[in-house]
Amino acid sequence: MGYAIAAAVVVAIAAFLWWRYTSVARGARAVEERLLGELAPLMTKLDAGEQVRPDEVAELVARPQLRGLLYEMLKYCEKLDSFPAQYRDVKSQAEAALAHWLMHPNELQDAPEQIELVEEITRSLPPDGGEGTFFVFRYKMAEGHWAAKDGWLLGLAGPFMGDVIPYTQNAAFSRCGDKYGEVQPFELVDWYVRMVTSKFERVAGSSPADTEDSP
Repeated sequence: MGYAIAAAVVVAIAAFLWWRYTSVARGARAVEERLLGELAPLMTKLDAGEQVRPDEVAELVARPQLRGLLYEMLKYCEKLDSFPAQYRDVKSQAEAALAHWLMHPNELQDAPEQIELVEEITRSLPPDGGEGTFFVFRYKMAEGHWAAKDGWLLGLAGPFMGDVIPYTQNAAFSRCGDKYGEVQPFELVDWYVRMVTSKFERVAGSSPADTEDSP
């Protein structure tokens, strides 16, 4: 009987881990499909060889969550010169990364209505202490969204290191309830760096806990 219960627990844990793994993948696909749907009219014109007006691209690129896919789409169609130069800077890429991340079904499930840069913060990162820059934003969800009641929230994107190839670095994060004015930008960044460092140490097999438990 005990073995049966233990086996059931193992199966349940394995099922949960598999769900978690596949749900992240499914969620990412769901976001991509949603954004591609919004870019479909432009893609149709590009595919047909029609001229794309600058104002059409400008309207889309002004929405941070669309920038990464739009950049890749124009690059694929060899129309990258249509991507506005003012949105190729790292700050615009960071803004896009956070907006895209917030859309994931496991997060806020939508892009913010407003997003503003608060601070750029540089930190040393594992394993070799190289420096990376984090962009901390405050953002607000649209009225009617369940997180709108929290007002301005904090989120970050990064780290960005060295010369950045446009729209290839998409790491971003935001903690539930981190209200602007109550949590300082450096607190969010330092917490994030500690979390990433801890994960790196566990993967490398050299976390403090492992060291303490070793004979």
